[in-house]
Amino acid sequence: MASEKYDVLFVRLNERYYPAWAFQFEIFVTRKDLWGHVDGNTPAPDKDKDKVAHAKWAVKDAQVMAWILSSVDLNIVLNLRPYKTASTMWSYLKKIYSQNNAARRFQLEHNIANFKHHSLSIADFYSQFMNLWAKYTDIVYANLPSEGLSSVQTIHEITKRDQFLMKLRSEFEGIRSNLMHRDPVPSLDACLNELLREEQRLLTQSIIEDQRLSTVPVAYVAQGKSRRHDMSTIQCFSWKRFDHYASTCPKKFCNYCKRDGHIIKECPIRPPR
Repeated sequence: MASEKYDVLFVRLNERYYPAWAFQFEIFVTRKDLWGHVDGNTPAPDKDKDKVAHAKWAVKDAQVMAWILSSVDLNIVLNLRPYKTASTMWSYLKKIYSQNNAARRFQLEHNIANFKHHSLSIADFYSQFMNLWAKYTDIVYANLPSEGLSSVQTIHEITKRDQFLMKLRSEFEGIRSNLMHRDPVPSLDACLNELLREEQRLLTQSIIEDQRLSTVPVAYVAQGKSRRHDMSTIQCFSWKRFDHYASTCPKKFCNYCKRDGHIIKECPIRPPR
């Protein structure tokens, strides 16, 4: 069945994705009731004592090896040629690719620390932030004992929420301060819902303000087409200077994404109304 294909289930193993790959592979093989071939708890029967049992074991072990080979990058496949059982393949991969976790964790911590809201929408900012955080926690949680995992996850939930709020653009300072001073501080999901509403409010407010400022040239043009326009009375609502329209402004500025080069009506990242 198509749902059984490991190429749609697994993150392929390369130098960067060992924790995620190992996690998904363990679930997949455990579901097949063959995890003992990986962790060594299902050793090969003595071939001299029971050839049939050994042959059946070899078939199952070969199946697990095939899954491993099919879920790693091509440059890794040849490195596995010396290993003749699933457990020895697994041990090799764990030894080689998990030892870089410290460096990878440092890199992700650096990426999270430097990740900023900038011109992203709230939804896009949240999605990218959560993707970084998931990669980081995959590494942190990989070797934690089960009895301590829950406590660490609770602390990380608080840290994740606070990091997300601190990285918001300055225009969200009001709602950020409001959220952080509540007792208790809402969860990240609750904060996200309020931020999405605030984003829509700011967008609507910006559109109304732009429309208000643009009524000056519109009203003047409406007075009559036969008269020549006195451009000194026409104000650009983008640059706030007189003598030209916003559509022809040499210094267009978007009140939504806070970037130069276009006005709010032309903004490529503004959510649809």
